[in-house]
Amino acid sequence: MRLKKKICVIDDDEIYQMIMRRVIGKADVFEGKQHFCNAMDALREFQDLSRTLPDLILLDINMPGIDGWQFIEELREKRPEFEKKTRLYIVTSSIAQSDQIKAKSYKEVFDFISKPISVDQLRAIADSLY
Repeated sequence: MRLKKKICVIDDDEIYQMIMRRVIGKADVFEGKQHFCNAMDALREFQDLSRTLPDLILLDINMPGIDGWQFIEELREKRPEFEKKTRLYIVTSSIAQSDQIKAKSYKEVFDFISKPISVDQLRAIADSLY
């Protein structure tokens, strides 16, 4: 079933971005797709209040410039209502227990998933969107 939902992937790994484009395409549940290799570029896009936030953000935490945690803090400041409109998942290669604990401390983070995300996982996430 094709949803009228939008997804955004923020990850500095270009190969992973290419993989996610394929996964998103195979899942066939999202109408709008955005990809950012730089969290700062995503912030610039999302701080524009005239733009609609995506329904789902898949966010890496280990990125150059500003990392995923800083992205959440900045977005929270610019768009304080974003957690009511957007479901944010940390999708990372980090297996550090401290990152999992930190993710749980953010009310904006819905879940912590280890890379790579599968087509079935993405479909399940899409099914759970509001």
